[in-house]
Amino acid sequence: MSPYLVRRLAAYCGAAGLITGLLTVTAPAASAAGATTDLGVTGSYTADLAVGGGRVFVAAGDRIIVAGTDGNLTGDVLTGLPGVQELAVNADGTRLYAALAGSNEVAEIDTASLAVTRRIDLSAHPCPSTLALSGERLWVGHGCDNGPGGLVGLDLSASAPAPVAVEGEYLWPPVIAAAGDTLVVGQTALHHADILVYDLGDGAPALRGTIDGEEWRLDNLRDLTLSSDGGTLFSAADTPGHFTRYDTRTLAATGTYGDGWDGYPSAVALGSDGAYFAAGRQWGSTDLTLYDAATGAELFAADQPDAELLPDGVAFSGTDVFALLRSSTDRLLLWRVTGVALPATKLTVTAPADAYAGSPITVEGRLTRADGEALGLKPLTVIQYLPGWTKLPITGVTTRQDGTFTFQDTPVFELPPYIGEVIYWVFWDGDDGHRRSSASVTVTVKREATLTLTGPQSVVAGTAVELSGVLTAGDRPPSPGSTLTVQRTLYVKGTSGKTVKLPPVRVNADGTYTFTDTPANAGRYSYLASYAGDGGTGPAQATHQIIVK
Repeated sequence: MSPYLVRRLAAYCGAAGLITGLLTVTAPAASAAGATTDLGVTGSYTADLAVGGGRVFVAAGDRIIVAGTDGNLTGDVLTGLPGVQELAVNADGTRLYAALAGSNEVAEIDTASLAVTRRIDLSAHPCPSTLALSGERLWVGHGCDNGPGGLVGLDLSASAPAPVAVEGEYLWPPVIAAAGDTLVVGQTALHHADILVYDLGDGAPALRGTIDGEEWRLDNLRDLTLSSDGGTLFSAADTPGHFTRYDTRTLAATGTYGDGWDGYPSAVALGSDGAYFAAGRQWGSTDLTLYDAATGAELFAADQPDAELLPDGVAFSGTDVFALLRSSTDRLLLWRVTGVALPATKLTVTAPADAYAGSPITVEGRLTRADGEALGLKPLTVIQYLPGWTKLPITGVTTRQDGTFTFQDTPVFELPPYIGEVIYWVFWDGDDGHRRSSASVTVTVKREATLTLTGPQSVVAGTAVELSGVLTAGDRPPSPGSTLTVQRTLYVKGTSGKTVKLPPVRVNADGTYTFTDTPANAGRYSYLASYAGDGGTGPAQATHQIIVK
């Protein structure tokens, strides 16, 4: 099976969170890990999300939709928010800020009561669109369709914050991130997008330097995020195709994540402890990837084949990741990917590469922590995929104390040719302390071939002998044009035997075959006929011995 098909299949069944859906006849609405929630919105192209105060907030058009951190809608919807663009939650999760491009305001919302506590006027800086929080300072990127854009800062500790412009002009609202003593401002919708890095140590932003968009090939910058101390920056841009990490002190790139073959980078988020980096892509075979932030190692990947992940649409919630999607029917979806920031586990599964129809297949494997330590008794979910993607559950599979597991299965094919590849997907759903894991193995089920070879028991040297036999493939004749290889070995007393390869033998349509040979010398002759098999039938051999006097 090609790696691409394996990956797409993994998108449908990459975690036990959707095992229930996999066991039904209809394909599940959710795919990959976790589940999706339809937010009841169609055609909103300004969606954004933020997590805080035990809730998930989604901006959609003129409203904010509220969900719990379990991914389910709470029923709360904040309306009267014209052209809400981007959201930001403060560090303790008590206040939510929304950029209102339609009314040129920033709304401050109490996350407990969901009441709008104040509206900050930005009429002198129209179309506020992007937000970043650093302590009690809110940075707002603004700019309308006819441009230009710009950036202002708001002191939220003031009763009536007055916007203070940050030097610089932008064609469009910049993408921004702030943490520690660092403010990062990125140009958008440009072939070479510069990223300006500011120092906030003295209160007012002072330009520290510029990450040159041409030097680092930054094209169509989509999203930025900073480590909690502001020292490390992560970016998502259409090119160079991978996600890039920068040192905000030296302004140099210090690492990359992924490559350019899985889609266009569009969203980035960093876990609260900085250990995990979540990256979203568009128009590729993988929507969401989790990386080890320090090493760049890929820890988890998942896809939503019937939906597109939106720019700036990824956020952490503890060990879960939330992502915003737009379905192929233009519906806005909230995707909860559960437990991805838990310690990793490793699941291995093995089986014979080939098996014969009607014979049992033994599948074995082991579930461990990343360091190889066993996890004890754990229930596993196993799905058998037959040709045509017919799926069947295999129940009752559990690991032993040492993490190993074994089960046997005899595939039953419902449609001809009653052979083909069988895939066994094995899932562990994880627990409170460990991330879920899955693995698969493919077994090619073939017909078992049988081959016979008969002839005389003895002859006189120099006499032509005829040998014949029958080749069958299961309960049917072999494939048309099948051939056999034949070799003859002469054993004379005191010798180890001399082997000669005879001309290939063509098998008739009914499976019969015949060939002749003329032994020239006395001795014991052993004839070996061999069938190599084909894509649907296994190999077979037959022997016959003749005493030549």
